[in-house]
Amino acid sequence: MNSLKTKSSLAFLWDFGGILANRGSGFIISIFLARILSPEDFGLVGMSVAFIYITQAFVDAGFTSALIQNKENSSLTYSSVFFINLILGIIVTAIFVLTAPYIGSFYNEPRVATIIQILSLTFIINSFNQVQIAILSRNLNFKALTIREVIASSTSGIVAIIAAFQGFGVYALVVQTLLAAIIRTILIWGISDWRPSFAFSMGEVKKLFSFSSYVFIDRVVSQTFSKLDVILIGKVFSPATLGFYSRAVSLKDQVTLYSSSSINRVFYPVLSSLQDEKGQYERVYYKLISVVTSVSFFMTGVLLILGEPIIIGLFGSKWAPSVPLFEILVLGVCIFPLNVMMVNALMSKGKSKENFLIGLVRKLIRLIPLFIAFYYGLIEFTIAEVLISYLVTLLNIYFLKRIVHLSVKVHLYKIFEGMILFLPLALIYYFFEVESVLSRMIMVSIFVSLTVAYNWIFKSELFLFTAEKLNNYRRRRG
Repeated sequence: MNSLKTKSSLAFLWDFGGILANRGSGFIISIFLARILSPEDFGLVGMSVAFIYITQAFVDAGFTSALIQNKENSSLTYSSVFFINLILGIIVTAIFVLTAPYIGSFYNEPRVATIIQILSLTFIINSFNQVQIAILSRNLNFKALTIREVIASSTSGIVAIIAAFQGFGVYALVVQTLLAAIIRTILIWGISDWRPSFAFSMGEVKKLFSFSSYVFIDRVVSQTFSKLDVILIGKVFSPATLGFYSRAVSLKDQVTLYSSSSINRVFYPVLSSLQDEKGQYERVYYKLISVVTSVSFFMTGVLLILGEPIIIGLFGSKWAPSVPLFEILVLGVCIFPLNVMMVNALMSKGKSKENFLIGLVRKLIRLIPLFIAFYYGLIEFTIAEVLISYLVTLLNIYFLKRIVHLSVKVHLYKIFEGMILFLPLALIYYFFEVESVLSRMIMVSIFVSLTVAYNWIFKSELFLFTAEKLNNYRRRRG
């Protein structure tokens, strides 16, 4: 257990450090691109990427998660999955090349067809690296994955900025996406020792299929529903409006990435390894959701106050319509990391079928905001999105109690613990006009000070988690 704890701690630090470096450089790159390119350019790519993202699950077919969750995999297992992924990547690319003109007609935007045909090459490219990702994740080797991601994203971003300066317009963003996929694949083949052998066994594939099939179907449905907003906004409104919405969503997602991404990626394999140890499993899980909710509510509070000066100051006044959308959407993102952790709890126990069925309920509920967007407008849609996210959280808590026997009371307490300082901050911000940058900075300073004091006085899980990581770092340095 100590070895697992050490490996998971190092994996978390590497992955989180990678996110800081990767998202930090990505954020800087996005500032340059947002100032050079127009909201319409981002909207056009958003329309195209929506369809690419929905079908990305076909490249993997759920086998990466199955390889991580499965207790034992042989070289034959890995090779068989590799060739399945490659075949699926080729098929999906061919389908998009043929159907792209119809998607362009759907949007009444012929440029979308060309963009999709180019981006569809990422399906073939990504099919070459899925098995290596699974192997490195199983071994908690997030150092290699982190280095790979930082190099790929920063290099492709710099090339995109150069292309934008040279007048490539929307295709600068296309180059960025395609080049990042190529670099990631090249690097992971250099990092990983595993190579596919010319061997294939359908029997090995079938062993994983009972788990991966539900992961695959759930992922396709989830990714479809997650992009329905983009598809609807792109169809009903203009590409520029979609660009404003995408900018708000992009900034909102910073909370998710920094508050929970590393913990979720690293501790899914950790929870999977503890699936047969009930006491240890619950102890690790409850500690994680406490840390995740505390961090996400804290970061949500900071971004709520600073959202407007960040958007206007960094991206330019042309992005001002994104501000009200962001200030609504950010209220829902603070609960998102907890939902991801609850899904991980189900998946790490091998409950892919149950998660798929619960996922259908979640997705049906998430259709409600789309009808509101169509009949009322974008602001009303974002409000409905936030309200539905909290309803979905309550449903997830209920089903976890029924299936995995995790306490409803503990989950609700963790949510309350995270929002105890955030809630009064949000009420003050919305009911009192806070206009100047100085007033916003004072509010943030008070909020940060109160958060630090609260966690230190009550010795919260976040405080203990942070102290443990710092002590481990000092020991390694010493």
